[in-house]
Amino acid sequence: MLFKSKNKVSEIEVSQIRANPDQPRKIFERKELEELSNSIREFGVIQPIVVKRAAEGKEDYFLIAGERRLRAAKMAGLAKIPAIIREADEKDVALIALVENVQRENLNYLEEAAAYYSLMEDYGLTQSEISRRVGKQQSTISNKIRLLSLPPELREALSKNQLTERHARALLKIPDNESRKQILDKIVLHNLNVKQSEKLIDDFLEKRDRERKRGEQYLHINYKIYVNTIKKAYESIREAEKQAKYFQEDKGDFLELRIVIPKKAG
Repeated sequence: MLFKSKNKVSEIEVSQIRANPDQPRKIFERKELEELSNSIREFGVIQPIVVKRAAEGKEDYFLIAGERRLRAAKMAGLAKIPAIIREADEKDVALIALVENVQRENLNYLEEAAAYYSLMEDYGLTQSEISRRVGKQQSTISNKIRLLSLPPELREALSKNQLTERHARALLKIPDNESRKQILDKIVLHNLNVKQSEKLIDDFLEKRDRERKRGEQYLHINYKIYVNTIKKAYESIREAEKQAKYFQEDKGDFLELRIVIPKKAG
């Protein structure tokens, strides 16, 4: 159980409510807020927001869930808003805010991933515990958190251009961030869908693999030339000095070649 309180609805002054700094949803579209604000002007706030008292004995509150409704209510000019007052600690506040947003599908996949990561890092929850609390498979939690390995500028570009989670997952196939950025720029420039993006990335990786293999083959040929050159030099030495010796040892990352020549003739 995340919190203790009866679902009693109170009317609270909008000016007394402070926003949740750990609100998992970071992007609030102006158009969405205006539409909700118009609805609130006509029908009022149908579902109460959820708050907790900021401090015992004080008449100010800390928002737990419902920031979109609160913002729209302010736009609509409401002085008061219906709210349910809960008793909750910081971990519960974070969980309630996340669960509400996930259930309402208010978060984009990167905001959701960041919220899961925060619950793990800041509040010590395991992926299994988060899975149970939000009602999603643990693999879903894990896969979303993996997206945070993309650097901030790439995550921002994904959100800004409204690219899907599958676009982001495809980028994870690329091992370095510089190449990821180049591919993402092409995806945005040509407005590629998921299937086209995945093909672009697969083609890029295949080309890189072919070039790598050609490079390795070239290095292999080169070192063979070097070895043969040294062996020929050794054969010339042996014609003049029968006691000369040649040693070759594979050291893993390199070959060690040695020619031993006596100072005095044999």
